[in-house]
Amino acid sequence: MNSFSRRSFLATGVAAGAFGFSGPLALAQGLTKATVRLAFNYNGHRSPYLLGVDKGFYRDEGLDVEVLEGKGVTSSMQLVASKQDTFTIVDPPSLMLGAAQGMPVRTVAQLYQISPNALISWKDQNITKPADLVGKVVATLQGDTTTTMLYALLAKNKIDRTAVRIVASDGGTRNQTFLSKRAEAITGFTNDSYIGLAATTNDAVTAFTYSDFGINTMGDGIAAHRDTIASSPKVVGGFVRASIKAYQYALQHPEEAAASLIKRSPSLKAEVEVAKLKATARLLDTPETKEHGVGYSSKQRWEEAQVLMKDYGGLTKTEADVSVFYTNEFLPKR
Repeated sequence: MNSFSRRSFLATGVAAGAFGFSGPLALAQGLTKATVRLAFNYNGHRSPYLLGVDKGFYRDEGLDVEVLEGKGVTSSMQLVASKQDTFTIVDPPSLMLGAAQGMPVRTVAQLYQISPNALISWKDQNITKPADLVGKVVATLQGDTTTTMLYALLAKNKIDRTAVRIVASDGGTRNQTFLSKRAEAITGFTNDSYIGLAATTNDAVTAFTYSDFGINTMGDGIAAHRDTIASSPKVVGGFVRASIKAYQYALQHPEEAAASLIKRSPSLKAEVEVAKLKATARLLDTPETKEHGVGYSSKQRWEEAQVLMKDYGGLTKTEADVSVFYTNEFLPKR
């Protein structure tokens, strides 16, 4: 183990049980068991977590990690808030909304410095800006950040949300609504839904990003319960280090990451998922990460996100010090 000994992890595991983490944090075969709950199904841009399991990156940190599929960002946060899962993947706007509702979660690594939120539409509909959505049907995911931020996008661009018919459903229904052309547009990510739909429709779709029209926030981050952060810092640090290592390795070896993904979801097409992962690379790097490393949280960026969510995203409770939402203490030392 490259960070701390098995003996120290045994102690951590016992302590975790004492703090009530028998579910998401438990001891097994000398390793501390932990779970990470994704927002939705396994996919290419989150395949590094699966690759990290297969390559032994988490095991090297003394962790036995299980990567679980989710049913929406809010649902996944609730599972961490209730200590049923150890970690979840959540963007800053969603985390702020969850915290305002009393969820004791905090970001421990901010991976996506750029949000991939996008509005995807049929090319023949000529939807190139938010105003073009007036009178149109938009298929969205229930409880997903793309839906939450769509409302912010409309508000920011002074578009009455009632002028757009927003139909929220589960993932399968959403896609079928769009593919059957019962919706002119669909919410998604540039490094996920857009690539998948382009492949499915023979490139009959186009997209614009929310950031092009004033909704410039961050994307995927790793979050944990505040109690877990306080009582099991070695577990949190090990998970963060292994996850960052997994992303860096996966971006250099995307076919290996796709293989880990296809092993769990054989119906997926490897070439499409590789394309999703490759499209993720640009999201991780900014001037801040060049200075501080992948996963760094910039206080200024979090402050800007809070202002945006207060003004346009339905955030009713704000924090004077946004650092309560995140910490950089677990990032790999440079």
